Amino acid sequence: MAKWLRVLALVLIVAVLAGTSWLVWGHGNGSALWRIVSQQCVPSQQDKQDPGPCLVVDLKQHYALLKDRQGPLHDLTIPTDRVTGVESPLLLEGNSYAFFSNAWQQRGRLSAEAGKPISDEFLSLAINSRYGRSQGQLHIHLACLRPDIHKLLVEQAAQVTGAWQPLGVKLNGHEYLAKRLGGKDLVREDPFKVLNQYVRQQGDSMSHYGLALVVAPGGDLLLLANRLSFGDFNFGSAGEIQDYDCALLNTP
Repeated sequence: MAKWLRVLALVLIVAVLAGTSWLVWGHGNGSALWRIVSQQCVPSQQDKQDPGPCLVVDLKQHYALLKDRQGPLHDLTIPTDRVTGVESPLLLEGNSYAFFSNAWQQRGRLSAEAGKPISDEFLSLAINSRYGRSQGQLHIHLACLRPDIHKLLVEQAAQVTGAWQPLGVKLNGHEYLAKRLGGKDLVREDPFKVLNQYVRQQGDSMSHYGLALVVAPGGDLLLLANRLSFGDFNFGSAGEIQDYDCALLNTP
C-alpha cells in the first residue's frame, strides 16, 4: 500500500511540475490573432480598402479592431505590428502607438452591435498578463463589466485616488490595485506607461500584470491592475471582470 502511495505522490509531483512549466513557458504563445490581422485584415485593407474579416484597420495608427467569437458584445483591438503583449518594451517607447486610446475610441461600436446605447460606466477595456492569456499578440478586450463587478466598483470608486492602492474589495476573488487618472486623455496618460511606473518602483515585471480601464460614477477613468499570484489561482487575467453578453443592458 505504501508503495502505491509513493507512486501516486510521484505522479502528482510530475503533474504539478508539468503544469507549472506549461504556465511559465507554454502559455500565451498562440498565433491565431496575429495570423488573422497580418495575413487577412491588413492585406485586404491595403489591396481593397476593406478591413474584412476585421471591423477596422487603421494603418496610420497601426491597429485593427476584430469582433471576437466569444460573446456577442466583445471586440478586440490588436496592433498591426508584432507586439507580444503587456510585457512588450515597444509599448513603453516615447513614440509608441496609443492602443488603449484607440480601443476606447471604438466603444461606440458595441452600442451599434447591441442595437441600443451602452453607458460608458458599463464598459471596460482589459488586457491579460503573460500568464493569463492564450495569444502571443497584444489584444485589448472591449466589453461590458459583469453586473457584480460593476456594483462593487460603484461602491468603491470614491475611495480611489491618483496613487496606486489596493482596491477595498476583491474582484472575482482576486486582489486588485486601483488608480484614478488625472483626465480622459489616454495618449497623455497611456495606461501601459502609467502601470509601468508603478511596476518599476516595485522592482517587478510588467509580464506579471493584467490591466483594465473602467469608468467611475461621474465619468473619471480608473485603472485596475491584478498581479499574478499562483497561491490564489490569480493568473493576472483582468478580462475576468468582463461580461461578453452585457447583462447590464437588461438591468433597471
